Amino acid sequence: MVLEIHKFTRLTRIVPVLLAGLVLGSCNRTLDPDEYFIASSDMLLKVRSDVVIHYDPLTWQLGYNAADKEFRVHDDAMKQYYFVTCSSLPSSVGQKLNATVTWTQAGEVKSENGTFEVVRAENDRYWLWCGHKKRQIGVAVRLLR
Repeated sequence: MVLEIHKFTRLTRIVPVLLAGLVLGSCNRTLDPDEYFIASSDMLLKVRSDVVIHYDPLTWQLGYNAADKEFRVHDDAMKQYYFVTCSSLPSSVGQKLNATVTWTQAGEVKSENGTFEVVRAENDRYWLWCGHKKRQIGVAVRLLR
């Protein structure tokens, strides 16, 4: 009888610890941007580990609408592009803002929204990162004045 009570007491201590581990392990953690994205001086869109769109100044255009807080990067034919619409304009490293990113990939139009953090700021350019474990989107935007 004493052995059974001891097993029960031990079990009541182990189960809460296991449950806490499961809950903490399933939280939505954010992932840091990779070094390539932060170090890149280029205008680009990176989704997970792939650079999906890379701006070429010879055949691409930049657009910016201050009223809508929208940034546009697209090729001359508008076949490849990314648009970023922000809740507020990026201004400094560490700033968090909500944004929707719409882009073309393999002939399809894709869109994701989330909370982005300004991870780098240089003159009129900002590198925004959404580190949600399912999204992992890095996007560079430029304020045109």
